[in-house]
Amino acid sequence: MKSGERRAAIVESAIHLFAEKGFRGTTTRELASALGVTEPVLYQHFRAKKDLYTAIIEAKTCEAESYTRRFLQLAKTGDDRALFSAVGEAILDSFEKDPELMRLLLYSSLERHELSDLFFNSVAADFLKMVSTYIRRRIRSGAFRKVHPDLAARGLIGMFHYYGHIGMLHPGRLGKVSRKKLIGEIVTLFLGGVLQPSL
Repeated sequence: MKSGERRAAIVESAIHLFAEKGFRGTTTRELASALGVTEPVLYQHFRAKKDLYTAIIEAKTCEAESYTRRFLQLAKTGDDRALFSAVGEAILDSFEKDPELMRLLLYSSLERHELSDLFFNSVAADFLKMVSTYIRRRIRSGAFRKVHPDLAARGLIGMFHYYGHIGMLHPGRLGKVSRKKLIGEIVTLFLGGVLQPSL
């Protein structure tokens, strides 16, 4: 296995183990064993677990860039429903397609590990800023009420996150509703609160 491929394999294995046992509960010996290598081989790629966690966040940040490009394109159109629907799709995708990352993030937060801030500062804060910047711009144009942009952005993001978290932690408790209907309803509720009333 080439060095780059082995490094990527280590990152994927680490995501799985951290999601199962937490950052503090996972040893480098377990990581090496899961990959079928020795600890010295593991240390050739990552000097410490902290470096490995950083690599995971960097990999996930790169994956998020495709969503960011789409958001920025939609923001230019001023299509509120399309942009906020895309926000919902991205959040629900993260729970559905990458549940291990979600578990890892919950673990690191509950452990109050210093590295839990790394994800927030690298990915979540930029996501929030993108949504709040758009809302702020729509307020200035007169399309939205004079709401607090950051609070409104957190409200929108929070509605989708709630659904994702409950679905992950308590499967089957949310009833059957299509993704399209769910996103449509949440966006309609949100827009009902922020759009300026028609004259």
